[in-house]
Amino acid sequence: MSILTHNVLVFQQTKNFSKNDFAIMDAQGQQVAHVETGGSALGRAFMGARELTVFDGPDNPLIQVKDTVTFGRDRMEILDGAGNPLASLVKRITFFKTRVTIELQGEQLDLQGNFIGFEFELVGPLGVMATVSREWSGMGNAFMGKSTYAVRLAENLTPPQRQAVIGSVLALDLIREKESRN
Repeated sequence: MSILTHNVLVFQQTKNFSKNDFAIMDAQGQQVAHVETGGSALGRAFMGARELTVFDGPDNPLIQVKDTVTFGRDRMEILDGAGNPLASLVKRITFFKTRVTIELQGEQLDLQGNFIGFEFELVGPLGVMATVSREWSGMGNAFMGKSTYAVRLAENLTPPQRQAVIGSVLALDLIREKESRN
């Protein structure tokens, strides 16, 4: 069964010094996908993770997240498994807060809540598309900087919308990781 058929996904980070991988489970705790860090080991050592790929089964890429190098603000591209554009994410600095917008097939989605603390909603023209909440993963994982969070997707999302939302959540994790290094 595809990751795109589940309305609740639990992302469990399995990072080390040069990788930021994830296991993705369904609501019952069964692994349904995994995320691998891409790019060269040397590039990851200096700049951190800049590419993530979601695999929906062995050798079946479903979503790609790429951090494009820009100065001043973070910009991420979310692509499908074949490399076709799905969405783009931009972090904007405004007075007193950080604003993140996602451009998804002509629609603008906004993040409402605390994306650094991973407690937020993705809201589009038709309402809430997904909610993301941090989950306790144990003292050892917390000490090592590993995180676990649940993504609850709206039932009426199309497969490309689901891919873009999942990719956006991973892009936000890359941004959060970059901010923690600075």
